[in-house]
Amino acid sequence: MKRRPSRRRFAAALACALALAAGTAAAKDLGVRGAVWRIEEPDLLTEIEKRLASMETSGELTRMRREAVESAWARIEAPPRVAGIAPAREHGTRLFDPSVMIERDVRTAGGKLIAARGTRINPLERHPLTRALLFIDGTRPVEVDWAIAREKPSVIVLLAGRPLELMRAHGRAFFFDQGGRLARRFGLRATPSLLEAEGSFLRITEVPLEDGPESEGDRP
Repeated sequence: MKRRPSRRRFAAALACALALAAGTAAAKDLGVRGAVWRIEEPDLLTEIEKRLASMETSGELTRMRREAVESAWARIEAPPRVAGIAPAREHGTRLFDPSVMIERDVRTAGGKLIAARGTRINPLERHPLTRALLFIDGTRPVEVDWAIAREKPSVIVLLAGRPLELMRAHGRAFFFDQGGRLARRFGLRATPSLLEAEGSFLRITEVPLEDGPESEGDRP
């Protein structure tokens, strides 16, 4: 004698059938409602060309070019002074180790190891410093005079001042420590600072100088 399915099984089967019917109804194509337009966006390059043409016609582009050139030239003539540097108040000297630690293996294109990670390299052992480095504040005439009067071969590096103006006035090269990278590398704190090679080290000497009466009001 066959057993009739229980009411619980019958209810479950009915629920499945209703769910399938609902899913089919939900997937039915109901057609289109409302107006439909194509999605169109302006071409970016075309818009840029139009904008540039408009700026060229109005003279705005010429003005922007002129301002960019003037700004760049102003930064060359008068670079921002390196922050955190003050005139030396007393004589001081210290040794600086210029060695650097290799952070990862250095290899040739063929894979040959040149320097292993963790190796310490002293650049003075490969390229001796043949000229002293004079770091000065170019806005102090006393420091400029001190650097120019030095008889031994040296390179003058400004931490403040106008390098091209000084070059024209004194007929010799004046470099500028852009962004203060060298000052940070050597831990400079005052000007003038003299850097000379001493074996595998650099000796950094701070030299205090007194401003003349005529130049005390010139400093910013």
